[in-house]
Amino acid sequence: MEDTHNASIMTKIASFLFFVILTFASFWWFIASSYGTLHSLFYGNEVVYFSKGAMYSLGAGIVLLLLTLLGVYQNVKKTDLSKAQSKLATKVFVLSTVTMFVFPVVAHFSVNNLATKYGYFECKEMSYQWLLYKKIVYVNSQAACTNLAKDTKITKSSSGR
Repeated sequence: MEDTHNASIMTKIASFLFFVILTFASFWWFIASSYGTLHSLFYGNEVVYFSKGAMYSLGAGIVLLLLTLLGVYQNVKKTDLSKAQSKLATKVFVLSTVTMFVFPVVAHFSVNNLATKYGYFECKEMSYQWLLYKKIVYVNSQAACTNLAKDTKITKSSSGR
């Protein structure tokens, strides 16, 4: 019996591109945010930004990469995965999902410890959280925190927010 649920070539290409772009975006957000945090911390910038939300994108990027590779594999080979391949894919999926929720917590504690070690403290006026997304701002002096908060108030009031 012929499979009547075959997608068109344009649908396959669009799906592939969607997953590739989303995968690269997830990894890019994680790498750029991590680099910015560590660079600011180790080079002694006055302000260090830590995006806990960006840390979730590591696990999300791995899940998306797995889905992309599995989709390409099955479309090229035109067969289902073997039991061994399915077992491996399930393990990678579970590990990356666990990573998605454990790694941000570990990264937060690590950055917090490093920031404290280098003389930084959290500027509570500038840190914020929305659901799982949390942006933490570390500063090395109370004056930097006050100036940052004052500059933000000026920007918000001048833009009408």
